[in-house]
Amino acid sequence: MNPKDRKIQIASFDDTTVIGINSSLPDYKLAWSINHKLSIDLARYDDLDFEGAEYSFFYYTAGENYNVYNLVSLIYKDKVLFPFKPRLDYLFLIQNNLTAERRLEFIRSIRATQGIGHAFLLEKDKALRQVLETIGTCEQMMIDKKKKLNNLHEMRRRLREQKDARRQVMYATL
Repeated sequence: MNPKDRKIQIASFDDTTVIGINSSLPDYKLAWSINHKLSIDLARYDDLDFEGAEYSFFYYTAGENYNVYNLVSLIYKDKVLFPFKPRLDYLFLIQNNLTAERRLEFIRSIRATQGIGHAFLLEKDKALRQVLETIGTCEQMMIDKKKKLNNLHEMRRRLREQKDARRQVMYATL
């Protein structure tokens, strides 16, 4: 294959809504408030490990073909994952298309949360796309890790069932 024919595949973020949030709330309180306001169930996953700092990461999926929600902290101690102007503490990502009305409803609900300085829709420029790629890569690694863990738990459950079935057969023959 000719090297000039190779193309880099870049994930499309056209269907991703990105809301920048400035808040004095700790990550868990903000996630709880967003869950309450939007009737979703963000849960904390492994932190995003980026250049030696760990940024909190919350994830919720409403199921296949529905929206996926992420809340990502941009601040870890004195480090900033990606600087934005005005200053942002969190990114709230909604994957899959939202109507303009629903998007506005989400922003209004987040703004109405006590402890939120401001929340606004971010334009997806080149810098933000790099942020989204980094977050997407980390998200995929966490999802893969969780699937492997779930598969391991499923295998252990099946082994216990087989072991229990063998015991029952052995006791029945006595």
